[in-house]
Amino acid sequence: MVIDMSDIQLYLLEADSSNKTEAQGIATRTASRLQQKTLKLIDLVTSLEPHINDKDNGSIRANSVAYLADVIAALPLKVLSVQERRLLCDFILGRLEGDTEGVGASARALVALEGLGKWDTPTAQKVLRAFLDNTHPLRQFKLQTERYAVVQLIDLLVAKHRDAMRKLHNDDHEFMAGFISYWEGEKDPRNLMIIFSLLQVPMTEWDVHADAQDLFDSVFNYFPITFKPPPDDPYGITSQDLKNRLRDCIAANSDFAPYAFPQLLDKLDSTSMNTKRDVLQALQACITDYEAKTINLYSVTLWDALKFEILNVQEEDLAEEALTSLALLAAKFSNFGEGPLNAYLRPVIKECNEHLEDAPTKQSEAAGRILHALVSSAPQAADKVSKGILPVLFALYNGSESITRRRGLLEAFNQITGGFEKMTGEIPGADCKALQAFADDALAAMVRALVSAPKAEVSFRMASLTGLAQLVSVPGLLSDKQINQAVDTVTNLVLHEQLQGHGDIRTPAIKALSSMALNVPQAVRDRSVPAFMVELPDVSEGDVVPSTVLEAFAQLAAEGQIFDTVVLRLKNKLRSVRHQGASLAYQRALLFAMLYAFTFGSPARDDGVIRSAYYADYADPLTIDFVKDVSSETDPVAVDVVGRIANIILRPQSVHLQSTVYHKAREWLSPANADESGASQHTTPFLLYFYAAMRPEIVEAADVVSMLKAQTVSALSAGASSQAVVTTLRLVSLLVNKFANPKTMQATLAEAGLDVEILTHDSPPAEAIQAAFAVTKGLLIQGKSGSLTTRYLQTLLDLLSGPNSTTTAQNFTTLLAPDEILSKENHCLISGLSQQKLFNQAIPTLTTAIRTATPAQKPAYLTALTGLLRHLPYTLLSPSLTLLTPPLLQTLDLTSTTPDQAAKASALIIFESALMHDAPILTEHTSSLVTRLLNSTSTSANGAGVRAKALQCLALVPRQLKREAVVPFRREVVRRLLACLDDGKRSVRGEAVRCRTAWLGLDEGGEEED
Repeated sequence: MVIDMSDIQLYLLEADSSNKTEAQGIATRTASRLQQKTLKLIDLVTSLEPHINDKDNGSIRANSVAYLADVIAALPLKVLSVQERRLLCDFILGRLEGDTEGVGASARALVALEGLGKWDTPTAQKVLRAFLDNTHPLRQFKLQTERYAVVQLIDLLVAKHRDAMRKLHNDDHEFMAGFISYWEGEKDPRNLMIIFSLLQVPMTEWDVHADAQDLFDSVFNYFPITFKPPPDDPYGITSQDLKNRLRDCIAANSDFAPYAFPQLLDKLDSTSMNTKRDVLQALQACITDYEAKTINLYSVTLWDALKFEILNVQEEDLAEEALTSLALLAAKFSNFGEGPLNAYLRPVIKECNEHLEDAPTKQSEAAGRILHALVSSAPQAADKVSKGILPVLFALYNGSESITRRRGLLEAFNQITGGFEKMTGEIPGADCKALQAFADDALAAMVRALVSAPKAEVSFRMASLTGLAQLVSVPGLLSDKQINQAVDTVTNLVLHEQLQGHGDIRTPAIKALSSMALNVPQAVRDRSVPAFMVELPDVSEGDVVPSTVLEAFAQLAAEGQIFDTVVLRLKNKLRSVRHQGASLAYQRALLFAMLYAFTFGSPARDDGVIRSAYYADYADPLTIDFVKDVSSETDPVAVDVVGRIANIILRPQSVHLQSTVYHKAREWLSPANADESGASQHTTPFLLYFYAAMRPEIVEAADVVSMLKAQTVSALSAGASSQAVVTTLRLVSLLVNKFANPKTMQATLAEAGLDVEILTHDSPPAEAIQAAFAVTKGLLIQGKSGSLTTRYLQTLLDLLSGPNSTTTAQNFTTLLAPDEILSKENHCLISGLSQQKLFNQAIPTLTTAIRTATPAQKPAYLTALTGLLRHLPYTLLSPSLTLLTPPLLQTLDLTSTTPDQAAKASALIIFESALMHDAPILTEHTSSLVTRLLNSTSTSANGAGVRAKALQCLALVPRQLKREAVVPFRREVVRRLLACLDDGKRSVRGEAVRCRTAWLGLDEGGEEED
């Protein structure tokens, strides 16, 4: 049918103009006609002949084949019959014999044909033969896309027609040579990724013994991979991807061993660390995948090469890789019989023993690492290493009086024990008899070292302490008596070691006891816990508190096995102490220990949530003892700690449990009852953490209003302690943020007496201003009451021009100050835009006011501005740095009062960030900046923190600003810095030295530029 010629011509035209999308659209239309039977396949093939046989234009021939490939690829299944598919296959293969133009398109067409119906064995073999015979070698085709299509076709054949391809190899002994050489010279990583993958099929599934060297060399020629992907590589192929594929090829067949091991070990001598890494990883793959009987022939050679990387460490990761390789060898031979394992370990044990004779040296330390790797690899290796090393090690230990040598030997023993610990953890029930034979000697040596060795021998005692913990950690190694001895020794060390500073090993001893609690919890319960209790009397003498004992005991709670025992004993001890009327400091210390246990310990959990029973067992009784039974002598610190413990337990609990707890406590926590008992002020610290733990839906609206009213009274009352006021204001922010309904927010606040506009009306007192800021903070972080928040914020800004401007300005820093209570963990509403909202509303207003303010008003505005900026990320400030720089410079002129010092510190932190990230913006202010920074280094008007930060900023000026801008100030700066070198604070003097060096360096920079 002549009509079809127009499609071919259009395709060739679009292909020639590189419009691939349109060309494929034309091919798809042709495929649709074939599917609809309006075009016959024979007519399509016939119509291609004038173009596919064009002797004068190879491009037309190639594009004609591409047209056919695109048509076939667009055909659905069952459109072409088996006979038609065979016809097309023969047609395409026939072309290859006389014309390889469009070889890539031919490959694509064949891949598409195979997708329409799987080939039989003769067809698959014929396709591979045709390409090997007519397109060998593949590198003759310069376009990567053409080679890539051929590689994909052969990968398809090898993957889906395994038996057919293997039969080709079995029937023709010359086949493999041609197959190997076909890929020679390929360099494109996309092609190599597939080639390395398809070569693994013959490597692992075919009998390639006769061709092993050629096959190995064909891939090893690429070792080591040095490919670096170009930036923004669309294919995403990394150097590591190629290395992994190549490594799999090298390790694919044990027949490669005679060629792999010598060449890899030769490259291990390379001066390139990356090459060494690749070699070691390839060796590990070979050891893992080659047969044990093959590796046995090279075990001693491998040991001789690998030990160098461990005994003479160049890079730590190379030593680790070498150790891994030695461990893999031991594990391989452990499952193969005693002969190969003995042959491998004999020289290793011999050399390690020689190094141990010279302990402690770097070689003896390396020998210990080698022994650790071997012991941890397999029980059989662990047994033979222990039998070969431990008799020599303990003979050397007992025959030496040198503490230094004994320490080196103990450290080596600890490496062996650590190996057993690792091995038994991975292989439960593994035999440890070889180590057990020396456990008594080791235990006695370590206990003696801890008890009798001079306290100054810290390393020796630390080695012994580590060894004791490891001995206990190996299952079944020690008897109950030996375990008790180890636990008692470490417990006594924790309780009675009094040395301070150098030589103090109490902290590691506590960690060792915690690790023992993991492995032998019952022994720690039976031996350590009673010993700790003996050191905790019911009544302390005077104000003496056994704080070190409590600190150590609380740290044991980090181990979940004995957490319950620790907190139960602490609770019982606290009750006993209260009953005996012990000092308040002692009671506080016990409470802090319980808080530490719940905060950093490992309480039991149900479905990932701390067990709810802890509230009834601990938080509730503590609440009754320290909060509910309130009197005027209630300890606010104790109330605070109890609240924190309740918060930790309650916070993650379900709605149902929280609701039950809340309604049970509601009666005595209600403001009315609290007022009757005089408990209102005293319970506030507890209420803060209690309500922080509650989910928003738990607390009823009426309760929120009554609670806010009560806190309003407390917040506005004059004469309350500063800490009580801070706690009350934090509770107000919490209640507003989490429990007050945003839809009725203003009405709720008005009813509670907390409407900001009313609070701040007509010269408000300081207490009212603080309450207004607390309300605004809760709303701002919540982000649900936008218009109300905006109004309240503007009201606060307006106060800066009033009579209480100083108090108002100091409170602006509280708006975004971090507060552990206002967090998502406490179910608070946290808006991600609160910082941006505050910045957008407040900063332009403040900067405008600063420009027009009188000298008397300006300090308040500057204090407010820096207070807000203090808690904002620099990324938010950076775009407005030009606007902010003048007022920040003016801030550095403020006087020496405490609020002004905080404002200066905030401004200096911003200048430090600006100098590091946006220095060009500050160039025009160089003179003002340098002058003010110098003034900020004087001792008369600035605290030590401000002076040190000013010097840090001043040191950045010559490094970050243009040289010509700062050179004029060099002489004056260097002169003024002389006074700073005599500053009374060491930290300031250190910064002065660094700053002066930076400015003196301007001369050196000038000489280099010249």
